[in-house]
Amino acid sequence: MSRDRMDIEKKVVQVLVKMLHKDEADIRLESSLADDLEVDSFTAVEMLFELEDQWGLEIPDEEVENFKTVEDIVGYIEQRLEA
Repeated sequence: MSRDRMDIEKKVVQVLVKMLHKDEADIRLESSLADDLEVDSFTAVEMLFELEDQWGLEIPDEEVENFKTVEDIVGYIEQRLEA
């Protein structure tokens, strides 16, 4: 696993911990955003803004629908940063 990917994973988890008021140990790559972490549509939009700020990316709102797990977010950001 690359250092960059580990940094992305760490930052994504930190954003989720802050936004969802959950313990870091409760957030795994395979965690379902809706089922395990109880992310609703309002929280998803807030999360999107926070992620954009973290990496200086613009993430289209419709992309949120593709984020089903924490891994989906990490993979998306990793792909965008490589482009």
